[in-house]
Amino acid sequence: EDWTRQRKDNHKEVERRRRGAINQGINELSALMPTNGSSDKAKGAILTRAVQYIRLLKENETRNIEKWTLEKLLMDQAMGDLQATIDETRRRWEEEGVKTVTLESQIEMLK
Repeated sequence: EDWTRQRKDNHKEVERRRRGAINQGINELSALMPTNGSSDKAKGAILTRAVQYIRLLKENETRNIEKWTLEKLLMDQAMGDLQATIDETRRRWEEEGVKTVTLESQIEMLK
């Protein structure tokens, strides 16, 4: 009988800790959820709001990834265009430098 009583008491303690951990987790979830005017403290309602909020966050993440990917592609294209402009400007500047040196040497020869 003592053994049975001890076993039941142990089981009750384990179950009490399990419920406490679940309740603590639900309370933490509740604190993380935007209220949206809802003050429902029922565990089921909190879990439902948590699922909805996680889905919303995932949708936002997907949209943001798509947006940032597009922005990066556009930025890469703009950077490529700018680099091409820089390269062309440098090439023209070097051509003009060669022309200037050639003209200067021809002026010197005429003197």
